Amino acid sequence: MRGLAAGSFLIVLCAAFGAVAASGSAYGFPAFGAGCKRADYESGGQRIRAEFCASSAHTGRAVVVLHGCGGFSTFDHRLASELPARGISTLDVDYFARTTPPGTRGFCDAGGRIGDALPIWLQVVRDAGKKLRAIHGVGPKRVGVVGWSLGGAVAVLSAAGPARTRPFEAVAGFSTGSFSAVTIAPELPPTILLSGGQTDAIPLAETLPLYRALKAAHVPAALYVYPRGSHGWPGRQGTLGIERAAAFLDRYLR
Repeated sequence: MRGLAAGSFLIVLCAAFGAVAASGSAYGFPAFGAGCKRADYESGGQRIRAEFCASSAHTGRAVVVLHGCGGFSTFDHRLASELPARGISTLDVDYFARTTPPGTRGFCDAGGRIGDALPIWLQVVRDAGKKLRAIHGVGPKRVGVVGWSLGGAVAVLSAAGPARTRPFEAVAGFSTGSFSAVTIAPELPPTILLSGGQTDAIPLAETLPLYRALKAAHVPAALYVYPRGSHGWPGRQGTLGIERAAAFLDRYLR
């Protein structure tokens, strides 16, 4: 992608995720319910743990799901479990697999290690997109990526590229900052950004520049703000956010 400034990325990312509590584990693999099965794949010569949850609607739409800085079993679990009921199959991916987390908090408070790990994460996520396209029933042109917190940042970065070779057809980023917004925005597919407002650990003010850059670049974009929301997207906030993201993905994964 053009002009990705690692320095500006790290300034925003490290400041934001240093304040985010890790409620999941970067090491354990979560249990999923009926309709889900392991769908591990290879990236960089290493096995990547992943869980595929199929939609019974048979729409062909599917997304890679990316967890936050603390690892699995945070909001990613809810995304992976609930999007299939809205016609979108999911692949929840252990994108930390090739980068050993520095502690029990995963990559929260990891500082410069995030920058070192980023290129590897992007490859893991793009390889996850290839894995999804190879699964029976998934439409090759109906694959997107959804991320929360750190996963939202990785989702946006992994999706950028020339129009003909982009690895994903749409992006949904929950609680996502605006690193390198001006240079990245023109290379992104349709994108929806979802914020918990000023009370989100990554507040709306850090999301808005990316949204404005997307609109200025004439990229199809949407912004959903849940006023006085929580970074963890609990309860009704999460339900409404998932509904908005699913509606957006339904429109552009065709």
